[in-house]
Amino acid sequence: MKHSKSGLPLGVTERKDRPGLYQMRVQVNGKKFCEYYRATETGKKRLQSELQKAIDSFKERIERGQLKSGDISDKSTFSQAVEWFNGIRKLELRESTFMADTFVFEHYLTPRLGNYKLKEITAPMVTKLLAELLEKGGGGGRAVYSAKPEFIQIMYERKPSRTDGGFNLVARELGIGVDNTFVRVRRGDNCEKKIAEKIAKYYGVSLSSAFEKKIEVKPLSALTVSKITYTLSALFTACVKNGVLQQNPVENATKPRIGEKDIPPYLDNTQIPIFLNALNEIDIDNNVRVAIILMLMLGLRSGEARGLRWCDIDYNNGVVSIEKNCGDTLHGLALTDLKTKRSRRKLPLSPLLRDILINHKAEQEKYSASIGSLWQDNGIVCTNSTGGLMDKATPNKAVKRILKARQELPRGLHAHSMRHSFVSLLISNGLDPVNVAALAGDTIEIISKHYAHSFAQRRAAAMDVVGASFAGIIQTSAPLRLSAINE
Repeated sequence: MKHSKSGLPLGVTERKDRPGLYQMRVQVNGKKFCEYYRATETGKKRLQSELQKAIDSFKERIERGQLKSGDISDKSTFSQAVEWFNGIRKLELRESTFMADTFVFEHYLTPRLGNYKLKEITAPMVTKLLAELLEKGGGGGRAVYSAKPEFIQIMYERKPSRTDGGFNLVARELGIGVDNTFVRVRRGDNCEKKIAEKIAKYYGVSLSSAFEKKIEVKPLSALTVSKITYTLSALFTACVKNGVLQQNPVENATKPRIGEKDIPPYLDNTQIPIFLNALNEIDIDNNVRVAIILMLMLGLRSGEARGLRWCDIDYNNGVVSIEKNCGDTLHGLALTDLKTKRSRRKLPLSPLLRDILINHKAEQEKYSASIGSLWQDNGIVCTNSTGGLMDKATPNKAVKRILKARQELPRGLHAHSMRHSFVSLLISNGLDPVNVAALAGDTIEIISKHYAHSFAQRRAAAMDVVGASFAGIIQTSAPLRLSAINE
């Protein structure tokens, strides 16, 4: 096995802008061929072995004539088209988007359309598929696990003493959260398989003895089916664009109606103090509290708040640079590049937020010293309980707890509502759409579309001011004389 200077097999190079994606180049009979491959292994030796097998297989397919210029035709199966489609889009998509589309194909589309030839898939067939997903759901259901009563009793019997850290010590050693996931498991609530496996192994009990497996199957929402429709249409659009098909069958299919989008829940001037008081009172990790404050005071997306690093904060110049995102990848949570250039932005650091971050830094250093080698120093502002990246569900859970404690707050509020509140507050204070979009890292079109209600309120307030001005002018001058129409 020969390797290049980088340690990778000959002909394989890594795409620096897409971690985990590799380009394979081979030459057969004087012709050059290129293909992209996304690796699953992370260890050096296993990665080398996986990439060597991938490039050997690629070369073998070329030599056997299995790789043709067109790659697919209208006689190819839907499964073959999905493989082709994913291959041509690897460089265009973020890894999280690629994973989401792969999930849609694997769970909803390929099991139903996989063996059909492309030319056999018609608009009525697509209509029937979408209707079934809307009515019955799909994907074979979702497996969830709940702790059995006897296992819950074992956990409490083996609970460390309070002086040793109690259940918080167990949660930190498992790396599954101090005050959320592990608490739900002990109540007998549902959790994912990987969480159940970790806990069962920790207590030396088999998974089947400790947890009960359930399959959740439920109809899909119109919005979810609409997203599946979009992914399916994108594949057929690519087929039409590349001359494989004459028409996209999704275009003439009957699609689910979503209805007009509701105004997203957000906090107004009177509700923000109530929310912040509740945020200060509930018993949560300070990292979660600061993440929510960053979303509210800077308008950050959840991934931007969880991906903020200490090196991004310039206290001297009072600037916070938004450079990274905490997102899902094939290897779990990781710091990734932002989706667009607009998302990269520099935001002013207010004195209040500056003090909050300085205090949080001091508390984080004190906590990391207390747990010693368990702490992973990644330079992240808002971490999980061991210094790693925070799960995206964690801020949402904290917001739900606040809603339970404060009934006067808008129902349906979630972590992303903090960003909505920030943008709505900017608009209500008279900031123009251009600057609102720049601070939020979005386009003017998106701001105008999603925050039309805030602009409408601003226009109504402006008209009230104009009306009051005219009323004052008229009262201090001669009254207007209105003549009858038929005079």
